[in-house]
Amino acid sequence: DEEKAAEILAFLIAGHDTTAFSVAWTLLELARNPDEQKKLCGSLSQLSPENYGRSEYLKYVVNESMRLNPVNAGGAARTIGRDITTSRNEVLPKGSLAMMPFILMFHDPDIFEKPDLFQPSRWENPTRAMLDAFMPFGLGKQNCIGQSLAKAQTVAIISKICSE
Repeated sequence: DEEKAAEILAFLIAGHDTTAFSVAWTLLELARNPDEQKKLCGSLSQLSPENYGRSEYLKYVVNESMRLNPVNAGGAARTIGRDITTSRNEVLPKGSLAMMPFILMFHDPDIFEKPDLFQPSRWENPTRAMLDAFMPFGLGKQNCIGQSLAKAQTVAIISKICSE
C-alpha cells in the first residue's frame, strides 16, 4: 500500500510540475507576442466558459508553446528491437539505445518553417511531417501516463487567465 501511495504521489507531483512549466512557457510566449494574445482572447470571447476547451486557437497556442519549449526537451530513449538501416545507409543494430531529443525535432527547419518563432497558426493546416514530429508526451506504450490531465489542466488555466 505504501508503494502504491508513493507512485500515486509521484504521478501527481510530476504532473503538476510539468503542467506548471507548460503554463508558464505559454503565458511567456503570449506576453512576448501580444498579437497572438489578442487572437486568443478574441477566440475565447466567442465562447462560454464551459466551452473554452473547444477553442481551436487555444489548442494551436498550447501546441506551439509546447513545441517551442518542450518540458521533456531531452526526449525519449528506446532500445531498438531490430536492426534498422538509416537513410544514410548506416545500420543501427538491434539492442542499441536510441535517443531522440524533442528539442531538436521540434526546432527542425526541414519540418517547421521558421522554427524559432511562436506561430500558433502553423497548426491550422499542419503537414504530415509536423504531425509525425510533434510528440510532446512521447508515443506508444511508454508515453506520458498523465497527458490527458496535463492537456486539460493547461487548457483550463490558460483559458481562464486569457479570458479575464
